[in-house]
Amino acid sequence: MQEELDRLLKLTQMDIDRLPGPPSSEPVSEILKLIGVFVRSIQRLIDGVPDENGLLQALREPRDEFKEAIRHTAPYFLPLESSFVFKATGTVPPFSFLSNEETWEQEPCDASSPIFVDQVLEKANS
Repeated sequence: MQEELDRLLKLTQMDIDRLPGPPSSEPVSEILKLIGVFVRSIQRLIDGVPDENGLLQALREPRDEFKEAIRHTAPYFLPLESSFVFKATGTVPPFSFLSNEETWEQEPCDASSPIFVDQVLEKANS
């Protein structure tokens, strides 16, 4: 009988220990604390982790493949008038105002028929 009583008391104490604590006297600060913990955990996921299983690391290769596929659909646009005479190489020198932009080392998809800015203006006005 005593053993049964001790067992029941122990179970009851375990049930009591699992109950949440008393309500906070400062509920706003308690909610802000919970939000802060949540934001930090999400920020860690967004920032990535220093191994290959991180979210950003996992998305990097598909992002690069998608970016390359999109770039292959772009026309060969030259921000010059069609009267511009190319140098003997047939290439346009890099523009200094684009120096802080990302680079694209690949050839355009159709370099044989460039689209010039005056052609775009003519099409827009028609």
